[in-house]
Amino acid sequence: MFGEKLTMGEASIVALFSITVVFLVLLLISYMIQLIAAIINKVQKPKETPAPKSAPVEKSAPAAPAKEEKADDSHLVAVITAAVAACLGKEPGSFVVKSITPLNTESDWSRLSRTSALH
Repeated sequence: MFGEKLTMGEASIVALFSITVVFLVLLLISYMIQLIAAIINKVQKPKETPAPKSAPVEKSAPAAPAKEEKADDSHLVAVITAAVAACLGKEPGSFVVKSITPLNTESDWSRLSRTSALH
């Protein structure tokens, strides 16, 4: 059927057959991924047992997390103060860090998408 030269009709048949095979394989891979995900989710989900109903518990103001945040903030301030002191070549007690504001809180991906949308 196929000699040294392919006619336009034969080339079209080969192209369509190849494209069909590629998409069928991609569809098969997609179904296999969905099947594996369903199996994993079924295995990993523990059977939920209904918890016995208890009396409602009054919620108190969370005092402990506020203390932890202050501890984390003081640690962060100490680290930043030490870094600034090391960069400036001064003693950490020779200056006071009054406020710390992050310059860039967005991810690199969002910044890249914003700049690529502008160009």
